[in-house]
Amino acid sequence: MSSEVARCPNCSSSVKAHDVYCENCGLRLVEVTPLEDQEGMMIRSLEEENQDLRGRLRKATRRPSRIVGFGLTGLGLTSLSLSIFYESSILAFIGLGLTFWGALLLFVRTTLYVKGQLLESTARPYYASIERLLDHLGYEGVPVYLPPKQLKALKGGTIFMAAEKDEGIDYDRLSDELQIGQLFTPDPSGIFLTAPGVGLANLLEEEMGKDFTKMSLEDLQRDLPPAIIEGFELAEGVEVEVEGEAVTVKVTNSLFEAFNEKADERLKRIGCPLISAMALALTRATGKPIIVEDVRSETGGSAMTVRYLMLRGDGRRGSL
Repeated sequence: MSSEVARCPNCSSSVKAHDVYCENCGLRLVEVTPLEDQEGMMIRSLEEENQDLRGRLRKATRRPSRIVGFGLTGLGLTSLSLSIFYESSILAFIGLGLTFWGALLLFVRTTLYVKGQLLESTARPYYASIERLLDHLGYEGVPVYLPPKQLKALKGGTIFMAAEKDEGIDYDRLSDELQIGQLFTPDPSGIFLTAPGVGLANLLEEEMGKDFTKMSLEDLQRDLPPAIIEGFELAEGVEVEVEGEAVTVKVTNSLFEAFNEKADERLKRIGCPLISAMALALTRATGKPIIVEDVRSETGGSAMTVRYLMLRGDGRRGSL
């Protein structure tokens, strides 16, 4: 890798060509470029195939319990029917036992459901507080995830919500001037909120062994789903698709399904901890402000589709 020395445009200190941030002032220097050589493409292809095989394996391991449950229930009901026909108490007891165990295998609460209840109950007070605060202030702006511009903010996560609906906000200036611990800003009038997914985002970085700021969108597409699915078992499936300035993420059987069904429109635009963590991953990797443009849940809540939009620093956005 080249060791060419350049100058930081902010403080004029010496920086190396491969540096992402200036060590002196913390200014973001360059965008991380994706790996496009043949070896990288082969590795990505193999990892995608590996992920697909893991998904098939998980589905295969879930089938036996349901098959056994239906089988036992069917045998139990058959035995009960025969006990009536033959007036046999032995067949009746056998049928009751088989029906009970079959129903137990079919309807017992899974570990995924229990984890979801626990996570939702611990996260709910935070969102209740945010909802009360926004109701009191009457703010109507769209929540915007701000990219970190200083070294001390790399592990943080900040959401800006303007008092009024305004598409002309200079988010680059907000990110540059943001001070840790700052709550309100007079120009533009708005509030800074701590992203609910900041802790999870940092854990995902530890799981992957790399920082989001050193990753490209292609890297996120490849490495983020396994960390969510296998590393923390937060969902059974995650698909990331990049289309220009928009990123669409489809999540299957998330632990936060119940939260997304109950949240109002403002909290949906902030997102559950998983949606928030993915927004932080995008804003750290791209260095651009991110909004949660849309969250849609399929019937039954088994899958949700989240559409993120990357904004320009001057506040201009795509379809909004």
